[in-house]
Amino acid sequence: MDKNTIIAIVVIFAIIMLFQVFYLRPRMEQQRIEQAGEAEEEEAAPAAEEEPAAPAIAQEARATIVPADDAKKEIVSIETKTYSVQMSTEGASIVSFQLKKYFDQNGAPIELVQFDEGDIRPFEVHFDRLSSLSGGDRTIYYAEKLSDMSYRFYRDFEDKEGHLYRFSKTYNFLDNEYMFDITLRIAALEGDNLYINNDNIAYTLAWGPVLGPTSVIRNRYNITTQGYHEGNSFKKVMRGAGGCSLRRGESRYQEISKIIDWIGISNRYFFVGIVPGQKNYIYAFDQRQTGKYLIGISSPYFRGNSLEDTFRVYAGPKDRKLLKKYGNDFEAVKGSRILKPIVVFFEVLITAFYKFVHNYGIAIILLTLVIKIILYPLTNKSYQSMRRMSALQPQITEIREKYKNNPQQMNKEIQGLYKKEKVNPMGGCLPMLFQLPIFYALYALLSGMPELRGESFLWIKDLSLPDTVATLKMMVPLLGYRIEGQGFTDINILPFIMTGTTLLQSKLTSGGQSAQQGKMMTYLFPLMFFFIFWNMPSGLVLYWTIQNILTIGQQYLIDYNLKKKKLKGPPPPAAKKKRSRYRISR
Repeated sequence: MDKNTIIAIVVIFAIIMLFQVFYLRPRMEQQRIEQAGEAEEEEAAPAAEEEPAAPAIAQEARATIVPADDAKKEIVSIETKTYSVQMSTEGASIVSFQLKKYFDQNGAPIELVQFDEGDIRPFEVHFDRLSSLSGGDRTIYYAEKLSDMSYRFYRDFEDKEGHLYRFSKTYNFLDNEYMFDITLRIAALEGDNLYINNDNIAYTLAWGPVLGPTSVIRNRYNITTQGYHEGNSFKKVMRGAGGCSLRRGESRYQEISKIIDWIGISNRYFFVGIVPGQKNYIYAFDQRQTGKYLIGISSPYFRGNSLEDTFRVYAGPKDRKLLKKYGNDFEAVKGSRILKPIVVFFEVLITAFYKFVHNYGIAIILLTLVIKIILYPLTNKSYQSMRRMSALQPQITEIREKYKNNPQQMNKEIQGLYKKEKVNPMGGCLPMLFQLPIFYALYALLSGMPELRGESFLWIKDLSLPDTVATLKMMVPLLGYRIEGQGFTDINILPFIMTGTTLLQSKLTSGGQSAQQGKMMTYLFPLMFFFIFWNMPSGLVLYWTIQNILTIGQQYLIDYNLKKKKLKGPPPPAAKKKRSRYRISR
């Protein structure tokens, strides 16, 4: 087996591993977790009948609400240039948070807040740990308008020793910003020292249950990630996809206690980051309920006269410029830090092309053309090396036949032939090796670029999603998915076109190789790519398809030039200088 075959096998093995990591393993883990969840529900059902649902001990330990008959349930609103926010006096929570500059498929502003009746709503405050909460807070607060951009909600409570205190929550927005402040204050009303302690917690500020929009949740690339930032990196604690699929080994509830930079929750396009003060809070991550993604910040128990904490909140798109503008290294939530220079370069190019052509599909094609031009010298040399390798196959076959009983001499003769003909057996694999980081960088860009949402091209309705034209009510292995027990399979067009162009390119590339190696290169690669690309963003599949078409054209051009040189033949030998028949007489 020559070096070129070995390198090809290594590349195929690497792609298979990537395929398993990004495709097969998440699906298998999702199925295992769904089955485990069903088993847990069956086991928990009898227990639910035997014990009351509400935890009586926790209920007794919570702060006592001072009656207030004149407190009314109402909705108050704040309008800025970036947000349209609705807050309810019920729980002093946010019940609607719309982004005015980002729209859904119906042209309506994106809604970041989604909840069901009884859920914990965004920025509710509970005087208990997040793990002990069974539902949302429906305490009616008083609302006081401080300005056009600020509201304060307050209500009186008693601590466990009967001392009165006032708890208030103030929202402060800015007119044209994606960050706002939440200030929580606890103050004794009679000058007494307060003691607020429930399971070593004074209060918990919670976000939940879903970061919107949830218009498309079944695709496994719509991943909700919970984590925190510490030490110049975003630490992912829990991940969920397609309603609820946790990676194996992750618990459904986890707490950490330390001083961190910020805590956050994100999906493909949007992000909520909460920046606490420099204090040792307890941070909770909760995915115990299917499709619910909760995070909480708990202040340790409190003894004293007053307490005030302020949290800075970013709520908006995962736009690199915006994240960088607000500091705190929010940009880390986008990931791909190793390939960040390549990702940023591609992002600048595709944005510039869009400003010129006003269509992201065409912008992706132009980006593909630029990438092809940049890599042309390398790929051109590699493909020429592959063609020369193909031309040497008869001689290599002859050497193998001649020295089949002497492997050492056979390898020595083959290496000597390569050296004589100035052929690098590894040269043909270089284009594929260079494509891998480019492919990953484009995946990171195109799968999480907010601007691609809803952008159409030809029959493609959304370049950030697969180009689905129909859906079958059955689950095809490796291609389909399940929702509430029902199997589905989306029919996508681009993967078929991409596979056809990959097959043609493989045939051109593997021409002249041994039968076994040729079949491996010709059929295995396209088949693997078909399954790998099936559910990927159509913008990425479009890039690979155009890349194939350009490569096919490049290979035809190389073959044409080589045939042209062969037809011309070697240059004629230089004519020898004839001696004169006449001697010069002295």
